Amino acid sequence: MVEQVLDDAGLERRRVLGVGAALSAPVRAGTRAVASAAIFPDWVDKNVAEELGRRLRVPVYIGNDANLGALAEATFGAGRGVANLVYVMLATGVGAGLVLDGHLYEGDTGVAGELGHVVVAPDGLICRCGNRGCLETIAGARAIVQALRQSHGGDITLADVLDLAEAGDAGARRVVADAGRAVGRALAGVCSVLDPRLVIVGGEVAAAGDLVLDGIRESIELTMTPSAGHAVSVVPGDLGVRAEVLGAIALAMSSGPSQLAATHLPSAAA
Repeated sequence: MVEQVLDDAGLERRRVLGVGAALSAPVRAGTRAVASAAIFPDWVDKNVAEELGRRLRVPVYIGNDANLGALAEATFGAGRGVANLVYVMLATGVGAGLVLDGHLYEGDTGVAGELGHVVVAPDGLICRCGNRGCLETIAGARAIVQALRQSHGGDITLADVLDLAEAGDAGARRVVADAGRAVGRALAGVCSVLDPRLVIVGGEVAAAGDLVLDGIRESIELTMTPSAGHAVSVVPGDLGVRAEVLGAIALAMSSGPSQLAATHLPSAAA
C-alpha cells in the first residue's frame, strides 16, 4: 500500500523519511508489539514496527488507532488547547484515547483506553475477548448492524443503518441511540475518575451525529458522580475518518529523526 501511494502521488522513494501506522489493537509499551491474542492472534508479541521497517526500509512508528485519533484531535482538531480529554472511537470496535495534562496517556503497559471491553451488560452477548456484555457487543459497528439484520435483511451495512436513522426509521434510530447511551454509561466512570474537560467522539458510528452524541450526553449526565463539579462537554471530532492517519503522521514526526520532526505538521484541512 505504501508503494502504491508513492506511485500514485508521483513521489520518489528517497523522499520518505518515516512511516506512521495505526493498529486496531492494543500495543504494548516498550516493545510496541500487539498485546491482545483476542484481536490479532497471529500478531501477538510480534514487533510490528520492526517488521514493517524491514520491508519498507525506513523507520516505522506504530500506535493504537484510538490513541492516535486522540493525538490527532488534540493536535489538529476539536481538542486543540485542551489539556485533559477523552477521545472515543466508535468503529468496528470501540476504543478510547486519553490525553492528560497535555500528554497522551497509555498506561503502565500501553493498553490504557480499552473502553470497548468495559462490561456494561453483565448478562449480554459473549465478546470476542471472552467476557460477556462488553461495550463493543452493543456499540460496535458490527453489533449495531447485527441488531437490525432480522428486521431489515441480512445484507444491511453500517452506512445503510446511518441512512435509515437519518431518514427517521424507528428501528435504526433506536439501535444507534441505545449504542450512544451504552457508551455514555461506560464513559461516566472514566470521567468521574479522570475529570476531563472534553469527550471527543470519532469513528464511523459518529457520523450519526446528535442521535449517538445525545445518548452519550444523557448517560454521562445521569450517572457521572456529582462531585466532579462540572459538566463534561461531548463533541464530535473535527477530523472524521482522517483522525487515525493524521495521528500516525503526528507520531512519526514527533518520534522520528530531526529532519522528519522539522517538517511542517499537516493542517486539519489537508
